[in-house]
Amino acid sequence: MKENAGPFSMTKSVALMASMAALGNVLAFISMYVGRFHPQVALDFSHLATAIVAVYLGPTLGMFTGALVGLAPYYYFGVLGWLGPFLGFVGFFIGKALSGLFFGLLGKSFRPLVAVVLGYIPECLWTYVVLRLLTRLMLPTQIAAGFTDAVVMMILLKAWFEIVIIGVIVDLVKRRRIVDAILEPTTAR
Repeated sequence: MKENAGPFSMTKSVALMASMAALGNVLAFISMYVGRFHPQVALDFSHLATAIVAVYLGPTLGMFTGALVGLAPYYYFGVLGWLGPFLGFVGFFIGKALSGLFFGLLGKSFRPLVAVVLGYIPECLWTYVVLRLLTRLMLPTQIAAGFTDAVVMMILLKAWFEIVIIGVIVDLVKRRRIVDAILEPTTAR
């Protein structure tokens, strides 16, 4: 895990990851409450936290943060929603962890906006598989029928809208070195 922390201390890296995971879940609950379009379609800006950690600290901590920010959407759409606990887990924890991993991998070679947009592709494909294939295999017919092509497309288009906004924000955060001040080693006085 040391290579992901870069020049930053492991304590500060883990503290940033934990605080961003908490922030990501708060952002998810707020945005899902404010931006609900359908029982299974709501805004979710939790990946802002995932992207910040992944771009600054690398793919491993980005992947863990992605999984952790999946808690609020898992509860909202899985436990309380149509997906149920198992498919909610499979869809959200694995999908968001994939994004954290790829945001971090691509963040080494690309500016944050590009890394975030390209890094979302694996989660987008995973979400499509979960919503179009696994729902039909694992949910009762009446519930699975609710995941129509229109609902799935609405979920994915909404997600791409969020990802572009998140990419722009992370790009600005990185360019203005906002998180660097938190992670830089402190000097003794």
